[in-house]
Amino acid sequence: MKITKKFEFGELHIEDNLAIGIMKEGSHIDPASNRLLLSYCNEVFEEKPFGYLSHRQNSYSVDPTVYIDAANHFGLKAIAVVSQNPVIETNVIIEKQFFNQPFETFKTVEDAKNWLSQVLI
Repeated sequence: MKITKKFEFGELHIEDNLAIGIMKEGSHIDPASNRLLLSYCNEVFEEKPFGYLSHRQNSYSVDPTVYIDAANHFGLKAIAVVSQNPVIETNVIIEKQFFNQPFETFKTVEDAKNWLSQVLI
């Protein structure tokens, strides 16, 4: 299954049991936009476990409190962030403090997908 859903702040690509987010340059991901993403994931994955891959191609901000809601989402089992930007990698260290599930950073989408597939077994 491959589906793409566009939002005002970015887009979500669904591939099997993964939601791959690519947010727009300059957007801000706050609890309201995060609820839209999670709601859409509910529709697509229903009761099935899934992983979220944040492909940070663009510069945007994330309210770290979104991870508190995400951590309480029954289907979301892990988050992988893909970036080669050291600033983003530093931000992820802070973001990880708000999420009590597996959460890692990777340099490539392939590495992130491989890790998520292992976590989701």
